[in-house]
This record gives sequence, C-alpha cells and structure tokens, in this order.
Amino acid sequence: MLIRPMTEHELTDAYGIRYQQLYPHGGEDLAPWGFGRAVVEPGGATEPHQHEENEVFVFLEGRGEITIGEERAPVHPDLSVFIPGGSRHHVTNASSDQRLVFLTIYWPESHGPVSL
Repeated sequence: MLIRPMTEHELTDAYGIRYQQLYPHGGEDLAPWGFGRAVVEPGGATEPHQHEENEVFVFLEGRGEITIGEERAPVHPDLSVFIPGGSRHHVTNASSDQRLVFLTIYWPESHGPVSL
C-alpha cells in the first residue's frame, strides 16, 4: 500500500501554480506515467504548455476555464477533461477568492491508443 498526504506542506512551485507529484514520488523520471495534484490560486493560471503524454484532469474544487489548442470550456468540480498528447493547454482560475484544485493523470501514447 502506498499512502501520500495531500497537505499544503507537500505542494511545490511548478507550471506557474502549486503542484504535488503523488506518483512517482521521486519525480517524473522514475516512470513514464504519473499522478499529481494541482492548486491554482485565485486569479492564477497554469503556464501554457504541451507534452507528448496524454493527460486527464479531474476537477475537485473551484471553477475556471481550460484551453486546449483553440478550444475553451468552463471547468468545475465533478468534471474530467481528456487532453490528447501534443496539445497545447492551460487552466485559468478567474475566481478572486476560491482555489481551483484538480488531479492530473498522464501516460505515454505507447501505453495504448486513445480513440476520441
């Protein structure tokens, strides 16, 4: 069993936000896939970026907007978003008083094709 605390102390600066790598705990170089927790402070945003891995965001708290390529959509709790590998993306928190919290799961395309 692997149990990780998800406290404020565990968050570090990454991607322009606060982030916690949950697995692999030693860093992204230890496995080709991973799982993390992201916290976007009020008025903040992730840095626009892209990578080869597919990714899913699972939103837990707050409200905001996700941009993938030229597409934009609102995000809120109980919503998940699939981001195909190679897609430029970022998340914005437009709230002035509430954090936007989400989990991220990423994996390489070599782990299996994805059909949309």
